[in-house]
Amino acid sequence: MAGAMQKPHEFLASGDVLGGCTLLQVVGKGSMGAVYRAWQSKLSRQVAVKVLMKARFDQLVTAERFLQEAETVANLRHPNIMSVYDSGEREDCVFFVMEYLEGPSLADWIKRKAKHPLAFRRRASLAEVKEVANATLSALEHAHAQGIVHRDIKPENLLWSGGSAGLVVTDFGLAAVNYVTFEAEKLFILGSPLYVSPEQARGDEVDGRADLFSLGCVLLEIVLGQLPVRVERPEKLFRARAKEDPGMFTGTPKALRPDLPDEWDRFLQKALAPSLSRRFSSATEMRTALEGLSVQEKR
Repeated sequence: MAGAMQKPHEFLASGDVLGGCTLLQVVGKGSMGAVYRAWQSKLSRQVAVKVLMKARFDQLVTAERFLQEAETVANLRHPNIMSVYDSGEREDCVFFVMEYLEGPSLADWIKRKAKHPLAFRRRASLAEVKEVANATLSALEHAHAQGIVHRDIKPENLLWSGGSAGLVVTDFGLAAVNYVTFEAEKLFILGSPLYVSPEQARGDEVDGRADLFSLGCVLLEIVLGQLPVRVERPEKLFRARAKEDPGMFTGTPKALRPDLPDEWDRFLQKALAPSLSRRFSSATEMRTALEGLSVQEKR
């Protein structure tokens, strides 16, 4: 097997076979693993295979956690959540086979818009913001109803499907299932610094409202064309969030985009409320509020 020739610290080579899938090309890479475009010969279809190399595991990322991710997502059946088909393990890695989406990710989409020659085109229209929010909230509503909190909602984990579903949520690698706990989590803060909720930054137990805060950060970013945070080291961002620092953003949505309708300003400020008691209580409540927002823009 091709994998047997790999050095323990390296990723797998194209041509390796996992779970009946031939790896073709790396389409995404992280510190501990990679996502490959692959061919599943038994069903004659293109798939994505997510792989974590065991040599790169640490106290938090374990085979148990990775395979739990596969089981978690495999049981979520929703058009806005990436489908998982299979999972497995061998001596050098663990992997799961999932639906292949061309993308781009929302992060790629944001970068492409930022290069537009017309300044007002460098940010999303309110119709686009509403589309992103509605698709993500629909997915979160379903996941939260199953007791699953994503905990890492960010533009990189939102992919355009190219189909009728629109945006699809992927990478439940940090997902917390209410009836499963991992002792190692007590030693780590999970999530991405730019999008992490205050309660996550403190290491508190979290519920679905953490995902709503993270989604609020994503929506603020596409409303403005950039996320309005002071450029600081990740640990400083975590500390500011943990303390519910009112200056965690450089201004209110309306102050930073004066043409933003007041109703959208109120919606975003509620999504981004540092205090749990002032935030939307559920994805359902946030989605209901979203439905009432106009996408009419001033010109």
